[in-house]
Amino acid sequence: MSAILLAIAKSAAMMLPIVILVIIASIASVRRGEALAHHDGEAASDSAGDGDAAVASEGMKLPFMPDRDPTVLEILIIGTVLFGITMGLFLGYSVVGQM
Repeated sequence: MSAILLAIAKSAAMMLPIVILVIIASIASVRRGEALAHHDGEAASDSAGDGDAAVASEGMKLPFMPDRDPTVLEILIIGTVLFGITMGLFLGYSVVGQM
């Protein structure tokens, strides 16, 4: 029974940094979405009253924002590649541990 608990503890220790990274990425993504929603709301309200402010806000871009949204296929490919890399690292760790 202790060997099973040891294996679970090792796998949890390896996955903890990945879980933390996913949480940080999720928080950043939600905050970016909130900023875009807030920015779009201001642009809509400004366009009715002041045309110059709307034109100025349309030219403003947030840093690290792509020009277009990624397609579903691109997201699936990136996820598959990251999954393959992670499994390869786990396999390598396992092989080195058996030597």
